[in-house]
Amino acid sequence: MVHGELMALRPFGSGNGLVARAAQRIVLVAEGLDPQAICPLEVGLVELGTERYRGALGGYASGTPEGMAAWIRHCAAALRLGVRESTAVCEAMQRGMV
Repeated sequence: MVHGELMALRPFGSGNGLVARAAQRIVLVAEGLDPQAICPLEVGLVELGTERYRGALGGYASGTPEGMAAWIRHCAAALRLGVRESTAVCEAMQRGMV
């Protein structure tokens, strides 16, 4: 939610996306969803693509229940993809590939 709120408000002259992603990461760590801060959520956002991100963010900004739900699903999907990526890196390290 913090990511969507910062992007909807756009409180800074520049760097809103960077601040929004950093705030999202802080919340994930603080709430215990990524306590070691190893999940590259940004990888998931990139994999889902800019068009889907903008669509989901537009849904969040609309304030409708459907739009908010779409944003939450989008962020959850990005997190899931980030977890997949960090798992792959850990597995590669165990095999001595990294």
